[in-house]
Amino acid sequence: MKVIIIVMLCVQVAIFAAAAFAVGFRKPTAAKPGPIWSSFAISLSIVGMASLQIGGDHAGQTGADVLLFGGPILIGMALMCLLLLIRKRRGDPA
Repeated sequence: MKVIIIVMLCVQVAIFAAAAFAVGFRKPTAAKPGPIWSSFAISLSIVGMASLQIGGDHAGQTGADVLLFGGPILIGMALMCLLLLIRKRRGDPA
């Protein structure tokens, strides 16, 4: 397995864990408000698109199919973050 695929797999796991932790386990307080949806949307979309690009360039190698599977999941998570951002900006409770 090439080093770029291993690094990208680690980045995918890290961004997924960061988003899951911020949404699932962190309680918003006055000092620390809730998740910053725009930052999550940008980082998830960048990692998702990079995963698709790297997986497509290295098709057939070990681990590339996992990159091609995880990329659209991260892009879908980015779209959900954008929808939650729109909902929060409109004033609806999140």
